[in-house]
Amino acid sequence: MDFDFGIQVQKDWQQRDLLLEAIASNKKSWNNLTDQEVALLEKYDETYSTMWDVEGAGCSWYCGAGDYTVSASSFLKSENANTYSVNNISDFSYQTAWVEGVKGYGIGESVTFSFVPNHPRLTTIKIANGYIKSKTTWKNNSRVKKLKLYINDTVYGVINLNDLYALQSIRLDKPIGYSQRKDQEKLKTLPNWKIRFEILEVYKGDKYDDTALSQIFFDGIDVH
Repeated sequence: MDFDFGIQVQKDWQQRDLLLEAIASNKKSWNNLTDQEVALLEKYDETYSTMWDVEGAGCSWYCGAGDYTVSASSFLKSENANTYSVNNISDFSYQTAWVEGVKGYGIGESVTFSFVPNHPRLTTIKIANGYIKSKTTWKNNSRVKKLKLYINDTVYGVINLNDLYALQSIRLDKPIGYSQRKDQEKLKTLPNWKIRFEILEVYKGDKYDDTALSQIFFDGIDVH
């Protein structure tokens, strides 16, 4: 399903927030909502704080996930209130993006996720490709066409991304991370494990050669 952060959706979210505030202040009751109000709350889940949230407050794989850090080979310098640092790629907000910071289309630039050894294993990679805070911004900036995936600096494969204004999920052939997990104390003594995404090819933007990735996040096992 395509992303939609347009004017009507923004209005819907404002109405949703007002409705939830009315319920919280006892001005409205859950039992007396109109069909339209019920439909609005079903469409825009109350566990989401804003329309930009990647995931709601409900329990997910991240509830049991461990620590990790993110780094990048480069990033575009901030412009006015907009920032493009690598932290944006893992802030769980569709409103922000990491944008590489070299001349041209950023071929060879990369993002690296470093996980503590006992971090739960990954089975799925989810990518919001491009600068997706609006359809215009997404079209104007370049998007990734191919990413080379490294596991601990060894090539794992190439991810082919479609030029879609939508979330894309990549199911891995096997879980990534340490599989010997019975002895947790021993596991913690092992080196961190890393995943690196390197830009190989892009879809050129209508206006800018800057290449953007809004979000990379994961799903997996070894939790709950």
